[in-house]
Order: sequence, then C-alpha cells, then structure tokens
Amino acid sequence: MLNTAPSNHHPEVSQLRRFHPLGELDYKFLTELAGKLTVQQAPAGTRLLAQGDSDDSLLYLLRGSLLLKAVDGGMQRISADDDSARSPIARLRPSRYDVVSSSNVAFLVVPSSLLTTTREPPPSGLDLYEVVEEAQNDTQVVSDQLAFQLYEDLRSNNLLLPSLPDVAVLVGRTINEEHADANHVARVIENDPVMATKLIKVANSARYAGRAAISNLPDAITRVGLSTTHSLVVTFALRELFRCTSPTLNRIMKNQWDEARQLAAICHVLASRCGNLHPETALLAGLVHNIGSVAVVAHARDYPGLTDNAEVLSEVIETLRSSLGKMILTYWDFPQSLIEAAADDPMRAHEGPCDLGDLVTVARHHVVSAEEDVLVEPGSTLPAYEKVALDPDTIETVLEEAHTQLEETMSLLNS
Repeated sequence: MLNTAPSNHHPEVSQLRRFHPLGELDYKFLTELAGKLTVQQAPAGTRLLAQGDSDDSLLYLLRGSLLLKAVDGGMQRISADDDSARSPIARLRPSRYDVVSSSNVAFLVVPSSLLTTTREPPPSGLDLYEVVEEAQNDTQVVSDQLAFQLYEDLRSNNLLLPSLPDVAVLVGRTINEEHADANHVARVIENDPVMATKLIKVANSARYAGRAAISNLPDAITRVGLSTTHSLVVTFALRELFRCTSPTLNRIMKNQWDEARQLAAICHVLASRCGNLHPETALLAGLVHNIGSVAVVAHARDYPGLTDNAEVLSEVIETLRSSLGKMILTYWDFPQSLIEAAADDPMRAHEGPCDLGDLVTVARHHVVSAEEDVLVEPGSTLPAYEKVALDPDTIETVLEEAHTQLEETMSLLNS
C-alpha cells in the first residue's frame, strides 16, 4: 500500500458499518477500531496500490472514484457510491491491480492486524482475512479462500471479468450499424488474417459450399450471412482467452478448452434435431459453457497453493464455473438464451420446444458420462433428452452417423 497523507480526523462508526466485513463487528469493537484509523486523502492520478503489492491491509473508498488496472490490461472504474465499494478494493495479495485515483479521493487503510484479535468467537466472515502462516500450505483452506473471494466479488459486482478480443467486439458493432454489409464487415476482419482464413474455410465447408469455391472474404460473409459471421468470429476469438503463462494453469485451460470444443461440436450436430435452433448459435452455446473457468484460473494465480494442485483447482472450477459463466456472458451482452445455457442444471425442465440449454445439457452429460463421471442416478432420464428426442443409449449412434461433421468442427475449432 503506497503512502499518502492522512487527514486529522477519524472515521465515524456509521461509516465503518457500511463496509463488508466491518459491519459484522459489534459496536464496541468498531468504536475502538475507528479511534485507531484516520481518513486519508489523495488527488486524482495517485496510485494507491501497485501490482505485486503484498501489504495485507484492506483498502476502503469513502469518496471519489478509482480505476483498477489488471495485469492483463482489463480496467474497471469504482465510485464510492457503487455497491461494489462496500467491499475492500482489490483484496487479493500479491495485488493483481494498479489502483489509481481518477478523482480526488478519501479512503481508509485498515491493517489486517487490527482485525485478527484474540477475542472469542471471531466475527463471521472475518476468519478468511486472518494471516495464518500454517494455513498457507493447506490446500483446502486456500481453495476455500479462492471460492470466498470469487463469491464476494460476484455478490458485490466487484469482479474484473475477461473481455472479448477486439476483433469480436468490432465485428459485433459493425454488424449492428444501419448500413452494414459484407464489405463493411470484411474490412474489420481483414485486419486479422487468421480469422479471415477460418471464415473462408467455413464458407467452403460442406454445410455452406455452393457450386464454386470462394476465395475472398466478402463473398464468404455473404454466403454464411452477417449473423452467422458474428457468431463464428466470437467462436474463433474465444480460443485466446483459454491461455495462461503458468504451465500448470495452462494445462487446465487446455483441458477446459478441449471439453468446450467437444460440447460445441456435439451441440452443432444436435441443433439439426431442433428445427428452431441455428447450428452456429448452438456451436457457440457449447463453446462458452466453460467460459467461467477463465475467471477462476485468473484468480487462482494469486493462490500458489492451488496452482500446484490441479485436482483441487478443478473442483473449484466445477463449483464456480456456472455462476461466473453467466456473469461473463451478461457482461458481454450475449442473448439471454446463451446466458441461460451456461447454467449447470442437469434436471432442468421447461415448457416449449428444445432450446440451447437442452443441447448443452445433453452434450455435457454425454461427454462427462463417457469419462465415467455420471451426473445423474443410473437409469434416470434427463428432461433435456426428451426435448432433443433422444435417449442416452442412442446418442452415440447419432454422433457416429455425424462423425465427419464432428471431426470437421473439432478441427476448425482447434486451428
């Protein structure tokens, strides 16, 4: 925590009560704490916290606004009147963020030592903030800390989420313009030769191929359509998010991506059994099912006890992936049908025809069951199978008949 000039007055107890987890402390303790703290102030442009900072103090924003700059370039602005400002700012240590004031600010720095007293019992929610040296090597404790951190950031809307690659964002904006056409969209995509090559390959695939092969991007976009082009660009751009510099974490990311490819390919095949669903949208629904894993792994870098234990980290991913996935897709302004399909609810039932959630549920059940990790009781039937007009015993036959399509899709997503 960087030094700034303190003011000459203490915070009010009422100010401390609005912050989490300080609000769980009793009045007497809060009164004592207020007497030990002073309100600090800083002008705009002051760096209050640096990436890599290991100081375990908690930073609370009283007035003004802050800009959080993540290691990967992501940014988030927090104002004092935001709900997210009720929680400590950038709590993980070592810090993943530069925290810079974007206006004149008033804030509090609360040393963790003031909260780790010997009183009994400790206030609920504060135990995870204690610095217990012996616990740093306890994988389960570290796992619980990561889960707690993520849930708290989700609850307070204070979670920095991964951003879509620029080309996907720009294509989406261009397609939504009033006079958008294939030439306009092509000019955006041409800046990414790899993306352009993949789209031309899709346009020449068995599903879209006409009598003549296509060799230029505008014709490829015209053949598949603007909406499908957007879905495909997002699909191909997602691969870059499933990468990490840590060898251990990168292996986990690769496993998550490989499973996502399988889900996407199966959803792409099954979409033909539901006349109301577009195959490329179904492909995207399967591919983004594991997007929550990206946020979990990004936070896991701050917990060395987890980076060396892939099994425990996988359990944390399994627990949190759905909640984080829906939040990320909402942040990306994805359609509600795709957001709902990111949920992990094998027994989900609904009125109406087959939807994207049904396809993803069947695909995931098939993939996981093949790994001898059955999601439901033996002999029971998932409602999604009925919507897709399949049963667990015949899906293998359906997929074998579509073997060529599956292989082509999997290859395209891995290129």
